[in-house]
Amino acid sequence: MTAEERLAKNNRIREQGKQTREKRKSQVCRVYRVKIDISHLNNAQKERLQMLFVEAKWLYNDALTFMNDHNINGYNMAVQTVQGLDKDRLPATHELEYLGAQMKQSVIQGIKHSLKALASIKEHNHQAGSLRYKSEYASINLQQYQVTYRFYDDKHIGIQGFKGWIRIKGAKQFWNIPDLEFANAKLLKLPDGYYLAVTTYQNKGGEEKKYKPEIGIDMGIKTTITTSYGRKIKVQIEESERIKKCQRLMSRRKKGSNNRYKARKLLQKAYQRLTNLKKDIANKIVYELLEHEHVYMQDENLKGWHKGLFGRPVQHSVLGLLKAKLMKNDRVIVLPKSAPTTKYCPKCRKLNRDITLSDRIYECSCGYREDRDIHAALNMIVLSKGNTCGTQEIHAFGEDIRHLQNIAAQPH
Repeated sequence: MTAEERLAKNNRIREQGKQTREKRKSQVCRVYRVKIDISHLNNAQKERLQMLFVEAKWLYNDALTFMNDHNINGYNMAVQTVQGLDKDRLPATHELEYLGAQMKQSVIQGIKHSLKALASIKEHNHQAGSLRYKSEYASINLQQYQVTYRFYDDKHIGIQGFKGWIRIKGAKQFWNIPDLEFANAKLLKLPDGYYLAVTTYQNKGGEEKKYKPEIGIDMGIKTTITTSYGRKIKVQIEESERIKKCQRLMSRRKKGSNNRYKARKLLQKAYQRLTNLKKDIANKIVYELLEHEHVYMQDENLKGWHKGLFGRPVQHSVLGLLKAKLMKNDRVIVLPKSAPTTKYCPKCRKLNRDITLSDRIYECSCGYREDRDIHAALNMIVLSKGNTCGTQEIHAFGEDIRHLQNIAAQPH
């Protein structure tokens, strides 16, 4: 290829990228996960699927070793052999037989993205460690639809390097959606099996969705979520007996043995089931809250709660998941941690500094009385609209508390 042809090709790729980015502005991005049906794979496919993650681990660790003396940009992504350790932790040379060129690129690109993230953390004066060698690799990026992976129908896919189709489960959740565009995907190795996480884009609907009236939410220990409508949601998911049994089983196995490895896999699978349950509950709560036009919440110090007296209840709740999912949405208004949502009286507009954590009913000298959590949830809306967060004294803002109490009294 001549210099002029290469320049023309680069310009064409750059122009296509601009067009794609412009189109994405009018689309909605969603990620769907389908499970690979291991029972319908032949032995060659099973071996390739397993070795993809093993070779990705070898390549990742070899690249980290290269970084000790060189810049990662100088690493040869077309490498066919890498240096590592065998099962006895002795130096060995490994051949990369199954990992394709684009998969190798994705592993090295992952290292570069991680280095950028660490550099960004250090720039903000936070403590940041360094990349470590991996004992297992759990995610391989499939960059191009119809090249590194493709869908034959709602039950079969093809992956680059695999002979024949691969049977999957769960594609019906998006298969009949009109105008759905497939982008990149990730091949995942989880304790309960192999998955394909597919990134999709869909045009935004022309009709505007009708939302319910705004809602305020208060997060807490005794009650996970309390809404300004008076509804209380408590979620406590304790570790199952299965997890405790697997922990005992693993503690009795000798370190480094195959039996301990098997016990660790069983424990990981049990924890994966627990994580899936928490995510399912969190997704349902978030979906219900986002049915409202605006959601008002506070940037609660969950990390401080976890380190204090309430570590166990916070660990067994879904507070962290709920907060992270809600804060990503544009229709969620977040108050700062300093906002006096509990101490502020919306009737006389004064701060009640005498209220303690044990006081479950908020009472003010002006006669206002309300459940503590519902009172805080109502104040999420009041303080957000008053734009008075973080001040010593709260001034009048034109919001009638009786109107808010009527909203709270309405059936949900």
